[in-house]
Amino acid sequence: MPQDPSLVAIAATARWRARIVAAAASAGITLTDPLAGVPGIRPLACTLGDLGVIVPRLGGEPSRAAIGAHSDSIADRELRDAVADVAALLSLHGNVVLDLDAGGRRATVKPDVVVSAAVDRPQWTEPAVTLPVGTDRRGAPLTVALTAGPGFEGTLLELARLVEADAA
Repeated sequence: MPQDPSLVAIAATARWRARIVAAAASAGITLTDPLAGVPGIRPLACTLGDLGVIVPRLGGEPSRAAIGAHSDSIADRELRDAVADVAALLSLHGNVVLDLDAGGRRATVKPDVVVSAAVDRPQWTEPAVTLPVGTDRRGAPLTVALTAGPGFEGTLLELARLVEADAA
């Protein structure tokens, strides 16, 4: 996760990372790569606003995703509210949002993207986007993570773009 609250962190495999870097380069955007040369999942960081430029350059329409949200199980009230707000925003944009904390009920649809606190370890660890969504009462950044299942990389970045646009 980036220390700068104006940065969005993207965790991606080498293949997906290459597509993101190429899309950014075609728009004249430079992404930082603090672990360049490290095999496997590597984080990238871009400034707020860059997702809106990068996502359309990735090509293809994002798939409609079932989105799962963990909020009730988050102890910190401000962070829990931030995750719930992001889930509600994505719902307003026509996405199906599943409550993953609904006690005892088994969802008939599995989520394709999970919205969680950035410190949580959701069902998948990549691809993921960690982005700032505000500050807590002490002024510290509140960050939310969006993590996608296999095949939903484009959707993940499109959803992150929606959240980013709303936070601006």
